[in-house]
Amino acid sequence: MPRIIDKIRAVQYERSAATSDADVASDASNEAKNAMIQPGWHYSFEFFPPKTEAGLDNLLTRIDRMSRRLNPLFVSITWGANGSTLSRTLAIASHAQRFACVDVLLHLSCTGLTREQIVQILNMAKSSGVRNILALRGDPPPPKRAWKEGDVSGGECDRAIDLVKLIRSLHGDYFGIGVAGHPEGHPSSPKCDDGTTSLEMQHLKDKIDAGADFIITQFFYDVDIFLDYVKRCRKIGITCPVIPGIMPIQSFGSLLKMTSFCNISVPSSVVERLERVRHDDEAVKEIGCEIAAEMCRRILAERSSSALEYDCSVHGFHFYTLNLERSTTRILVSLGALDIDSPTSAAAAALHENNNDATIASETNEQDQTAARRERKESISEKARSTKRVLPWKPSAMENRSKEDVRPINWSNRPKSYVMRTDDWDEFPNGRWGDSTSPAFGELSDLSHFYSFTLGCDDDRRAMLGHCPLHESDVYEVFASYVEGTVPHIPWCETPLQPESFLIQPQLAKLNRCGLLTVNSQPPVDGAPSNHPTFGWGGKGGRVYQRGYFECFVSPDKTNRLTSMVTKHPSMIMYAVNNAGQELRVGVEEGGVTALTWGVFPNREILQPTIFDPDTFLVWAEEAFSLWSSMWLSLYDFGSESYELIETIKDTYYLVAIIDNDYYTNENFLLLDALLEVGGK
Repeated sequence: MPRIIDKIRAVQYERSAATSDADVASDASNEAKNAMIQPGWHYSFEFFPPKTEAGLDNLLTRIDRMSRRLNPLFVSITWGANGSTLSRTLAIASHAQRFACVDVLLHLSCTGLTREQIVQILNMAKSSGVRNILALRGDPPPPKRAWKEGDVSGGECDRAIDLVKLIRSLHGDYFGIGVAGHPEGHPSSPKCDDGTTSLEMQHLKDKIDAGADFIITQFFYDVDIFLDYVKRCRKIGITCPVIPGIMPIQSFGSLLKMTSFCNISVPSSVVERLERVRHDDEAVKEIGCEIAAEMCRRILAERSSSALEYDCSVHGFHFYTLNLERSTTRILVSLGALDIDSPTSAAAAALHENNNDATIASETNEQDQTAARRERKESISEKARSTKRVLPWKPSAMENRSKEDVRPINWSNRPKSYVMRTDDWDEFPNGRWGDSTSPAFGELSDLSHFYSFTLGCDDDRRAMLGHCPLHESDVYEVFASYVEGTVPHIPWCETPLQPESFLIQPQLAKLNRCGLLTVNSQPPVDGAPSNHPTFGWGGKGGRVYQRGYFECFVSPDKTNRLTSMVTKHPSMIMYAVNNAGQELRVGVEEGGVTALTWGVFPNREILQPTIFDPDTFLVWAEEAFSLWSSMWLSLYDFGSESYELIETIKDTYYLVAIIDNDYYTNENFLLLDALLEVGGK
């Protein structure tokens, strides 16, 4: 995948061609404030490795969610002092790159590391798909508490510039390299006779000249200091992107502590606004978000000035999230970068919930674990930035999958499992699915991978799936509650309901309460514009199409009813299989691959990114039935009524997939109407 510097340049190019067609607008109260913000700016997030396994699981879930909902340009993963978090840092980076489908900036500090260790770490990063390194000297080795003037790392690379040079000598231009900048000067940097930091600026330029591509700054709260820093960079000849670091204020005490430790000045106007509510952490956070948004607006507006001697434009921000989500989301919503539903929606309501972000920051508190479960409700709309979608599903950030543009629909709600099961393929479908038996694609691995961080521990799963289900209707209610958003996940759906399903949410909930247990669906679309807020993908100027599709678990009796339904509608075909492998096909003359989603775009061949393949459906069915056992049945004592109920469903129900080829009469979703008629009988 592209290096971060390449993506930043692409954003800058898009901005130069952009007019007034911003993707989303902020709410009315922010529209006037954001009037000076032009489209074409980016943002990214920093995370650090937690100390416990529970914290790690929660963080991986959070990275997944924030990457999907907020669509950052990249995420950065920090490096513990003296490499103390090496294994966790690489594990998080690999997960984000492979499964969250977001590019990773891996922090790497040279403190205490030998050249051989650095070489090994770079090779491990490369094998994980990481193409971006933030080259740092790092924290001082113990027992030192702070660097002093002239100190070196104690490893075989004395300073960050030596690390930059080593990376370039070993890997050429493969890695994009970032370095740190300090608008108020690094505490250990030597000062000139006049007290300025011009020597530090020269050292920064030397790092850029040695091969670094961009600068990420220390956090700050005085915008004048940052803007002056950018001017000083330009004046000395540094022309690369300078990305300001933004740290949302979480509490008054933490603000004083961190700014004092890092020698960061805080304007008196900021202190005065916060002092009035210093004992109310929630109010401090709210005002802190307002302050951060105001800082971002001013920085973005600065690039509009033509009176500057140097081009001091800034195109994005790097948020120091502290592994928290809510404040960063609030700031982006305030800036108009994200869309939210009405104030009464679950998305907007979650922005005002009590402090759900405490889960990772305070990992051992039982109340925090409860907050984690609450927070799995929506925090922003899944509709955010839908028109930016390259494909209907999020492409992988792995280099070896860069040309992949076709996937079967069955894993739409379990993309991590699909990525894992195809991880060792030599090639990936490009342009068309082709013959699924081709040795070029390889076989879907027999291994099914279940992620504890997705559905949580056994107690979490019981809270979602039921402590003691006794009747089939209890199971039906779980599926219906997932559709309605009150249950965040079910084993077959590791993400919340897709935006297009919101359009038929009440009908889907009704179907599930009638025993049609939905695991996948999509409504028909006949030539919607490719920038449609819900169905759009692939860029501007195109038209997108999709066939109606419905996949569910149903009892044998309802399977027979569905067979009769499909028989009466020539446009429909049906595939069904049970846990014993007994297959049923209706309306299928020859079982070939069917394009379920396709798009027509200027100067491009027709794209068909989502397909249905009967052979692949059988592979998916094995995984789907196994999830009844591994993720639900295992919660209950052997022989209990709940155990017997889930086992009976697993062993007797069919997994049914129905395709409606009549996509051009989507004013009335024929398939949905027919299913409702079956469910009501």
